[in-house]
Amino acid sequence: MAVDKDRLREEEEASFVRFCKIILGWDYFGLLTEAAKQKKERGKGGGSGLRQVKNTYKDVDDYLATFEPLLFEEVKAQIIQKKDDEEVTEWVLRLVVECNESEGFLLPSVTYGDDEGEKIVQNDLLLLSEDQFKEGAGKFPQVYAFALVEQRQHNLLRLRMFLAGEVMNLNTDVIESRTRLLKMHGLITSPGLLHEKRLFSLKICSLSTISREYFALRSIGSLPFKDLILTAADKSSGSEDQAWKVSQPLSEHFQGSLNKSQMEAIDAGLLRKAFVLIQGPPGTGKTQTILALLSAILHATPTRVHTMVLWEGCCSN
Repeated sequence: MAVDKDRLREEEEASFVRFCKIILGWDYFGLLTEAAKQKKERGKGGGSGLRQVKNTYKDVDDYLATFEPLLFEEVKAQIIQKKDDEEVTEWVLRLVVECNESEGFLLPSVTYGDDEGEKIVQNDLLLLSEDQFKEGAGKFPQVYAFALVEQRQHNLLRLRMFLAGEVMNLNTDVIESRTRLLKMHGLITSPGLLHEKRLFSLKICSLSTISREYFALRSIGSLPFKDLILTAADKSSGSEDQAWKVSQPLSEHFQGSLNKSQMEAIDAGLLRKAFVLIQGPPGTGKTQTILALLSAILHATPTRVHTMVLWEGCCSN
């Protein structure tokens, strides 16, 4: 069964809209306060914060209800920890040049200096504020909001903002108005002069990778093998004697360069099952494992073919 590309494209657009509405309405200082509280509780023996998830799911909705909250928790962690190694840590003054609205989003274009180089790119998350501030100073601004970089053109940044309110419990039909967002909307859309529409921006992190992960999560309903993911059924596309066989030199190379879990993942991939899921946190060697698995397949043949070739060779002698 093929994937319906038109349906997939529509789902990608819908997922992007949902992703942005949820994140861009968040309160940056509220996230910091929540994270500090959780850290304090863990320090008192409140647990590691890790959640146990199910292995099987009733349907797509059950699957999304489990993993979507976890993904947004990861977004919050990135915002709080600022994991981007090349993050811009200084406030930059920007002027609002123009502003449009579409599908409930505000799309302002702001100035971008020649001296900034490649510091800001598409899908970077910015914090916009009417005033500069320092974390821990005790005094927070009254007008601030997140913005996602849509594109950079010459000396302008086109941003996406959601200022209608904050989405509650991941339900985009329930949005609560926030004073800080209303004031930001008024500041950006006011008919004042250009120099009066000034904002300070601070780069927080990049959302490129996790936005792709979110789309992959939301597209599960369109995948031809979704039932394998939901039921975690151990199905094989053929008998065990069709497993790919790795040559001795390549196997020895893998043993010297890969760890135990990577070898187990490769062995599972070579069994020629209908579906094999390899997962792991960043930095655990998933890419290296995939490259090794591809190398094994390219340089190997099914065991049954090996057996047939050897048998024919014996007969010819």
